[in-house]
Amino acid sequence: MTEIQALILGILQGLTEFLPVSSSGHLVFLQNVFGLEGDLLAFDIVVHFGTLLAVFCYFWRDLIRITADTCGYLTAWVLRRKKNSMSLDYPYSVPGIFVFVGSLPTAVIAFGFKDLLEKFYNWLPLTIGAWVVMGVLLILSKKISNEEERTLFELNHQDAFWIGTLQGLAIIPGISRSGSTILAGMFMGLEKDAAARYSFLLAIPAIVGAGLLKMKDGIDLFHENTSVMLIGFFASAVAGYFTIACLMSLIRRSRFYVFGYYLLTIAVIASAFMLFKG
Repeated sequence: MTEIQALILGILQGLTEFLPVSSSGHLVFLQNVFGLEGDLLAFDIVVHFGTLLAVFCYFWRDLIRITADTCGYLTAWVLRRKKNSMSLDYPYSVPGIFVFVGSLPTAVIAFGFKDLLEKFYNWLPLTIGAWVVMGVLLILSKKISNEEERTLFELNHQDAFWIGTLQGLAIIPGISRSGSTILAGMFMGLEKDAAARYSFLLAIPAIVGAGLLKMKDGIDLFHENTSVMLIGFFASAVAGYFTIACLMSLIRRSRFYVFGYYLLTIAVIASAFMLFKG
């Protein structure tokens, strides 16, 4: 992989990690276009850490409050040995606790299907099919209408379980992690802004977990291609930060569904590429 290719893939990762269009799917497609050989999963992990930095930079205020309230709630629970009110006494502990709960089904699915994923990771037809499914679901999302939408501080165990489960399914290239989790939150009755914020927070342990899962490969590749890895890392971080800001604005304006048309278009383009390539 050249530095220019790393820059392109890093920017692409930053753009597509948070937009509901599947970053892994685009990386698989471009790997086929560039004719890249080797384990793209390792490079994928490096640029994912770049997008993790973007999340920390954009949501640093929320993360400080969540950490403080979650620690406060757990400390009070241990010392008093009784149930405290998360929503009243430590409101920011609600998303904190349920990020942990939502990460459990994600981890089970990721570990359980890791070997199967690696066998089919670079198989373009799977990515194209997943793009079509995501595209249709995103277009249908404009019909979602909840009479009583809940805030980030009204999350419950059921929300966390199902959203975390769908995040786990996003290990399939073409299934967008952000798209599936935000859609799930909206279908579960969360406000659009709340669904998006929970999705971004839930991404933190998912990205860290994926990094640890492939850490050895990532370290080996980093030492072999230091400049390529650094370019990809910083490109994904900068692009990711501005993408988060853009997506939050689009969600508040109820324009989330437009990405569905993009996914259907890229699926057609990828199909044509696959046919002409033979």
